[in-house]
Parts: sequence; structure tokens; C-alpha cells
Amino acid sequence: MRLHRLRMCAFGPFAGDTTVDFDELSADGLFLLHGRTGAGKTTVLDAVAFALFGRVPGARDTNRRLHSDHALPEHVPEVELEATVGGRRLRIIRSPDHHRPKRRGTGTTKVNARASLTWLDGSGPDLTRLPEIGDAVTRLLGMSADQFFQVVLLPQGEFARFLRATSEDRERLLERLFDTERFGDLEEWLRTEARESSAALTRRTAVIDRVAGQIVALGGAEAPAEPDLAWAQGCLESARSEAEQARAALEAARREVTEAQRAHDDGRRRAELHRRGVQAAERLSRLDDGQDDLAAVTATLAQARRAAPLAPLLDEHELAAADAVTAERTWSRARDALVTLPGGAALSDADDATLRDSIDSWTQESGRWEPLAARLAGRPAIVSEIDTLTAQFDDTARRLAELSEVLAALPDRRDRAQAELTRAVELRSRVPGLEAQRERAEKVTTALLARARVDQALERITTQVLVAREAHLETREQLVELRSRRVAGMAAELAGGLVDGEPCVVCGATVHPEPARPDERGHVGEADEAAAAAAEQAAAVARGRVESEQAALEERRKSLDEVIGAATREDTEELLQRLSTELADARRAAERVPALQRAVEAAAAEIDTVRADVATLDSAQSRRQERLASLREDLGELDVAVAEATGGRLSVTERRQELADLCEAAGRLRDAVRARDAARSRRDEAGKRLTARCVAAGFDDADALRSALASPESIQEWEARVQQAIGLRAAAQETLADADIQDALAAEHVDVALLATALDTVRQAHDRAAGRHTIAARRVADLERFVADFWAAADALAPLRDRHAELAGLAELVSGHGQNSRRMSLRSYVLAARLEEVLVAASARLHQMSSGRYEFVHSDAVGPRGRRGGLGIEVRDEYTGTVRATTTLSGGETFFASLALALGLADVVSAELGGRVLDTIFIDEGFGTLDPEALDLVMGVLDELRSGGRVVGVVSHVGELRERIPAQLEVVRRDNGSSVHTNQPAAIG
Repeated sequence: MRLHRLRMCAFGPFAGDTTVDFDELSADGLFLLHGRTGAGKTTVLDAVAFALFGRVPGARDTNRRLHSDHALPEHVPEVELEATVGGRRLRIIRSPDHHRPKRRGTGTTKVNARASLTWLDGSGPDLTRLPEIGDAVTRLLGMSADQFFQVVLLPQGEFARFLRATSEDRERLLERLFDTERFGDLEEWLRTEARESSAALTRRTAVIDRVAGQIVALGGAEAPAEPDLAWAQGCLESARSEAEQARAALEAARREVTEAQRAHDDGRRRAELHRRGVQAAERLSRLDDGQDDLAAVTATLAQARRAAPLAPLLDEHELAAADAVTAERTWSRARDALVTLPGGAALSDADDATLRDSIDSWTQESGRWEPLAARLAGRPAIVSEIDTLTAQFDDTARRLAELSEVLAALPDRRDRAQAELTRAVELRSRVPGLEAQRERAEKVTTALLARARVDQALERITTQVLVAREAHLETREQLVELRSRRVAGMAAELAGGLVDGEPCVVCGATVHPEPARPDERGHVGEADEAAAAAAEQAAAVARGRVESEQAALEERRKSLDEVIGAATREDTEELLQRLSTELADARRAAERVPALQRAVEAAAAEIDTVRADVATLDSAQSRRQERLASLREDLGELDVAVAEATGGRLSVTERRQELADLCEAAGRLRDAVRARDAARSRRDEAGKRLTARCVAAGFDDADALRSALASPESIQEWEARVQQAIGLRAAAQETLADADIQDALAAEHVDVALLATALDTVRQAHDRAAGRHTIAARRVADLERFVADFWAAADALAPLRDRHAELAGLAELVSGHGQNSRRMSLRSYVLAARLEEVLVAASARLHQMSSGRYEFVHSDAVGPRGRRGGLGIEVRDEYTGTVRATTTLSGGETFFASLALALGLADVVSAELGGRVLDTIFIDEGFGTLDPEALDLVMGVLDELRSGGRVVGVVSHVGELRERIPAQLEVVRRDNGSSVHTNQPAAIG
């Protein structure tokens, strides 16, 4: 990284625009940044850091108030930096969060941070989002903000504290600079595996204890202190013996039940026959006792059957009589209705002809009133039209007033619609760009999700690879062992193929008195070796398969990293949400463009329409006024004609209604007279027919017929009763004729209850025997299962103990416990190795700055009171040959030791980050503690730093440095804010 130009505005102590030309300052490779205390020297470095990362180093970042107190509140704090980073020239402009005065009212409002990155070499699209800019800078620099603050901006006092820090504090700083996360993950993985192994061992031990307890519960015998398979097998054999005894008892009980069941069934059959015979005899006796009642029912049934055909005639006569009564009542009501009307009383006893003549006379009189009534019928329509036209006239007047107001407001509405249309068209033009940005963000989001899945798969496949490798090594060792045993036992293998009388393939003898024998571990044949070789080959194939899958996943993750870059899920989700919101707003605006265009056109058209409506309504008002005058004249003429015709006694409508009521009442009376006479005739005819039929059927009169009639239900009930009696008598006689029933009635009584009690007793005995047998058989089955579980659990316990001991030891070791005498965790061990590299690089510079007196020494000793060690720093004093603590160094010695340590750390971090060259480095303060000779030595080291093209910026207020370093940037403190002044070598000379 090389800095070119820095501009600050309203930032820290710099109120106005302040520019630093680093190209001019760094021409000689070394420049001095000096000024009075508090002038703002460190702020220049803060501005560089803020431009790159959006934050400032150390504790100053906790107070985010970067707006200059010397600047006006409305001035925007801003930093602009031009630099070449990673071979690409760029310009970054950043503004922090700040508050500005409100545009309306009092108080302030918060302004969010903003930034932009412009590629001055034209190598890519410009960036405006804070996360994208941060990712781009981190990717090009190859280091995080914390690393940059430590290795480029060597801060005030930080490395003096690092030099004297405890191992714990030093570890925290080194972890920020060096990635040891994977070693911490390994420590956690081993601890997790040890915990899971301990849990598995506990579970397996608990299984053995549980199974032993179940065997004790079933076997009924106490377990020994160390239960074994012989004890479990003895419990099983005892249970099997008891089960066999229970089975024999069950068979005996089953035979007793069969005999008792046979006796019980025979007794029940004979008792049932006896019961049926007794019931049949009792039924015949009851039928004989009820014979008189049955005869009476039979007679009543016969009379009801004769009366049934005459029931319709009786119903007909009763219906005709009821109709005659109803007709009389209707005639009486019609007569009363006519008498109550004017002129109707004279017709109360009139006949049909008189009533007809009266109706004709009233009808003729009503016809004479028809013409005037027709004219009068139109009067409500005239009145209604007058009211309607009057209301319409008033409504139209109000409508004309409203349209006048609308016509006055329409031009303003048209102008507002045109303004909305202009804004919507502008938003629509942003849609393509926003869609492209969102598509890029969605690709990154998809890649982030895929990378998470790949990481999970990698974690899983890594475990599988370790397992496959162990399995492969185990099968390979087994194959080697089998081959060695086979070679050693080859003689035994040849001896296995000898047959008496046949020659030996080795010596040719046909007698084989002492053939070789295999060793105690058993003979290893060709088939055994082939099986082991096949197992080894299968394990190798399995190992290759999971290793290939692991490589594919790692390649996949690499490709996803290229897509993702330095993006994070939170930043990408935030970007997606913002883009989606902006795109949705733009699309909604685009969708509204046609509607807004139509609204503008509609507003213009509405103006013309309203004007036309006003003209139309004015014309309609004139026509409506003329029609009202004509209608009012017609209404007056009609009222005069009606008054002259009626003389004021009745209205035309009232007289015509009176005549209509008389005609209607007289007509109803005529109909009632005719209906009454017809009903009387029907009643008399029905009475005559009923009397004739009753006499023919043997009934004295209609009352006798009515008494003999019965309902169909009663007839059906009587018939059923007669048939039931006949059927019961036949069934009883048939039952008593049965030979088996006669034998049962003659035999001795059978006690079925006693037989049932005997059967129940033997059944209960059988159930108890069956229960004992079931329990014994179930206990045998459970014991067989538990003994098998006991054997399996005991067989699997030993390897679990061995694995747990191994995992627990490793977990303790990498965590700095157990047999780890230095109490160093694996992560601390790795950091100690990095610290050794730092001390080697730093010792070269410390040796030079101390005139060969000092060099750093790494200490891995355990700390006081058993604290973890491994990150100790000491110095070797070549003058005395002793190793000393860093706290014994003087102030000047502490400064150049800290500087050497900082430079060494910068070298190692640079190498760790892929060997990137740090073209610019700043050293902040500390030179005031050096004497002239020590200062010469330090300046020599700084000259070496710039010899490779590196630019070194020294931040100090020490006056002697202004004489030694010609290129200077002076920060001048004033009441209205600080400013900078550049001094070039020519000016000084």
C-alpha cells in the first residue's frame, strides 16, 4: 500500500479543508509528522485509518464523535484518501455519523455514515455501500483493521505494553493478528469427543448394571459383586425348569376342564327339555281358562266387519250436514254486510232477481261518473310531476354551483398530477440498475448459504476421512500380521495336506511320523490372507472415496469463496433488503406511470366535460321552468270542474267507491243464497241413502252402525288375538307330544347350578395354571433376551474404555492440563511458534539498535501460581551473558525494544498474509526517551526500512528529529482549528 493524497474537512481538530500530499512527503522515503502536543498529529493517522476502514485505532474508536468542534455544525465531516492498494489506484471518500441542525425548527438530526470508492485506474465499477467498500479494502490489503493498526500504524505505547504484558494479555493481541481459530476448533472437537466418549462409557456401564438388575428381578436370586455370564446362565436354566413344571400342571388342568364341560352340557340339555314341557302344559291350562273372553272378541270382530263397508256413507252424510251449517253461516254474514251499507237494508230478505236488478242499477250510475273520474285520476300525476320538476330545478341549481367550484379547482389538480408523473418517470429509470445490483447480491446470498452447507459437509466428511484412514491402517496392519504368521507357519500348512502312504512334496517320504503343527494362535491359510487382503483393499477404496469427496467439497468451497469474496451474510442481507425496498418503490412508481398519464389526460378532459355539463344544465333549467308553468295551469282547471260536478257533497271517488261496495255486497249475498240451498239438498239426499243401507245390513239406525264401527287397528288387534290363541294351543300340544320332552318330564330333576359350579371351579384352576405357565414362559423369554444383552454389553465395554482413555488424555493435553507440564493449550502453542518468529525478526533490529547488546529470548515457562505459559518475552544481555526480564530495561531501551518488536511483528504478519509488501509504515512517538547515540542507531534502522522502497512516517514532537529528517509535515494548532504545513528538504537547506 502506498499513500498519495489525504484531504480532511471538519474532522477532529481540522475545521476546514486540509490536504496532505504524501507523494511529495515520501519522495525521500522518510518524513516527519510533528507539531505541538494536541495539535492533531495522531489525527492524520486516524484519518488514514478512517478512510480505509471506517474506524480509528484503539480507545479513540469508542468515542465516535469525529466531527470537528471548530467547524460549523452544518459542515459535513469528511475524509478523502487517494492510495495504491494491491496494485490498484483508488479514491475513498468517507463521512462518519454526525448530527446537523434541523432544517425546520430547533435541535439536530442524525446523519448516517456514507462512503464511496472510485477506481482511478478504471478497473471496476465504483462502490457506494459501506460493506462493499470495507470488503474491497480488506481484500486488497490482505489484512483486517486490527492487523493494519498494529503493523502499519505502530501506535503510541501499545508495544511497550505488549513487551511487558502477561501471557494472557499477549495471547489476546496475537490472536487478533494470527488466525488460530482452527486450532481452537480442534481443541473443542477433542473436548467434545472426550465428553461423548465418557457419556458412551457411562451409558454402556449403566446398561450392564441395568441388565443385571433385570436378571435379578426375574431370576429371584441376588447378583454377585461382579455379575458374570455363568451367573446369568444359571438364572436362565432355573427359570426354564420352573417353566417346564408349570407346563405339565397346565396340561392336567386342561383335561379336567374338558370332562367337567361335557357333564355340564348334558345336564343343561335335559333341564331345558323339562322346562319346555312344563311351560307347554301351563300354556294349555291358561288357554282353557280364557275361552269365554275369546268368544266375545270373535263376535265383536264379526259385527265390525259387517259395519266396515257402510263407513263411507256415514262419513258422507256427516260431511253434507257440516257443509249445510257452514252455508247457513256464510249467508247470514253476507246479509249483515249488505244491511250496514247505505240503501242496503231494504234488500236483507230479497230474492235472487231483486238482488240482480239492484246490482245493474248501481253499475249504470257508476258508469255515468267515469269521464270525470278519468280526468281526476290524472291529478296525482300532475301534482307529482310538479313536485319532481321543482326538486329537479333546485338540484340543478345546486349542481351548477358545485360545477363552478370544481371548474375552478381542476387546473391545480392537473398540475399536481403532472408533477407526480414526472417523479414516477424518474424512479422508473432506476429499475434496470437496481435489478442488476439485487441480482448480484442474490448470487452472493446463495453462495453464502451454499458455503454454510459445504462447511457442514466438510466437517462431517473430515470425521469420515479420519475414521476411514484409521480403518485402512488397521486392516493393513492385520494383513501384514497375517502374512507374517503364514510365512512362519508354512510348514504347518504343508503338513496339513499330508496323507499316509503318499510322498511328501518337500522330502518325498511316504511315512509322516511327526508332522509340523500350527502355533497356538491358529493356522493362517491362503483364504485367511486373501480375506484380509480383500478387507484392506475395501478399506483403501472407502478411504479414497471419502478423501475424493473431501477434495471436491474443498474445491467447491474455494469456488464459493471467489463468488463471496469478503462479503458477510449480515451485510448481504442488509443490502438485499435495501435494494428490494428501493426496487419495489421504483417498480411501484413505474406501474403508476400509465395511471398518472391517464390522470393528467383525464384532468384536462374533465375540464372540458365540466364546461359542457354547465351548458347542458343551463339549457335544461329553461325547459323545466316552461313545463312547470303549463302543469300548474292544467291543475287549476281540473279542480274547478270537480267542484262544479259534485256540488261539494261527496267527491267523485267517494261516490264511486260507495256504489262499488253495494255491488260487491249484493253479489256476495246472491252467491250465499245459492250455496245455502244447494247444501241443504245434498244433506237430505245423503241421509236417505244411509238409512236404506243400514236396514239392509241389519242395523236399526245410523247410531247402531256408528256403535258397531271399529278402527282398522282394533280389527287387526282382535284378529291377531284370535289367531295367537289358536297358534299357542297348537304349539303347546305339539311340544307335549315330543318323546324327549315326555322322557324329561318323567325323569329326575337335574341340578344345573351344581354342574356349573363344578365347571367354574376346574376352569379357575386351569386359569391359575395357565397364568403360572405364561409367567414362567415370559420370564424365560425375558431372561434369554437379558442374558444376550448382558453378554453383548460386557463384550463392547473394553474398547469403549480404551477409546475414552485415549480421547480424554488428548483433550487434557491440547487444553494445557493433565500431562502437559508447560500448561500450554494447542492454540497457545501455535501462538508461541508465531511469537518465536516475531522475536527472531525483532532480535535482528534490537541487536542493531542496542549496538549488539540485546536480543529477544522466547520463554515457555509456566507462569506464577500455575498460570499457563508459552508466551513469555525476555532479553539476553550480551554484556553480562544473563537473560533478563523486559521490565528491567531503561526508558530508552524499552523504546527501541518495543520498536524492534513492532517491526518484527509487522514483518511476520506481512509474511503470514502471503508476503504482501507494506510500502508505508507509521511510527507514533517514543523517540524522546533516546539519547543521541541511541537515536542514531534507531535512525539507521529506519534508513534500512526505506532502502527497499518503503515509506516510513515518524510521528513525534522531538526537536532533534526535525534536524535529522528533512521532509516534514507540521501540524499547527490554532484557536479556530489546526492546519498542516509541508517543509521540503530544499526549504530547510
